[in-house]
Amino acid sequence: MMRRTFLICLTALCLHPTVHADPIPALYTQLAAHPAQRCLELDIDLTHGEAATFSAGTLSYPMRDKAVAEGWSWPEHTSADTDYYLYKYLPLATESEDRRTYEMEDKVGEPQLMTERWRYDYFFAFNNLNEFSTTDDDDAALLFSLPTGIDPASVGLRAEVCLSEPVTRESTTFWKATYGKPVDLTLKKRYLVGSLRALHVIAPENGQRLASLHARPDLHFSAKE
Repeated sequence: MMRRTFLICLTALCLHPTVHADPIPALYTQLAAHPAQRCLELDIDLTHGEAATFSAGTLSYPMRDKAVAEGWSWPEHTSADTDYYLYKYLPLATESEDRRTYEMEDKVGEPQLMTERWRYDYFFAFNNLNEFSTTDDDDAALLFSLPTGIDPASVGLRAEVCLSEPVTRESTTFWKATYGKPVDLTLKKRYLVGSLRALHVIAPENGQRLASLHARPDLHFSAKE
């Protein structure tokens, strides 16, 4: 199957005023309590999931396996040709906290100390990946051409997004502690939901934009073409 990926590059530095992205957990809490459609900038967590790669001056950020598989993200009306995974995600942040500990005997005769752990994973969910990269398989990537002399290991990735109702979504999964894994794990997946307008490779120390991808509605195509 032919992979078709569009590369948008800059040949010089884009000098913009420093813009600090919103801290994700506090932002999510605020929007969950007071939903508001707004446009903002979000820093992408490049340590979460498959790492970006760099080759021949091109930074590639993989979108493989970044499909949202939550009930709210599936289309209401389906057919044999329906793409159930309408939304892709970008990882934003992860928090973890240990709460109480307690003693439990999961294996007869061997009481253990179990820990209650809560983990919060934050994502931005969007359904317009095909305005940035079109592909007929699940191997889409976002490509950036970096200026000469830039160390790809030292850059960050920042998204310009516009939130739409409902602006937040959440799911909860629980795993009971066992003898082999003595942790009660509650996982909260928290999503900000909207459309992706642009992505920028930035210098984290000052927010300077080094390369950018902007939404291109004309890239839309059907996977059946």
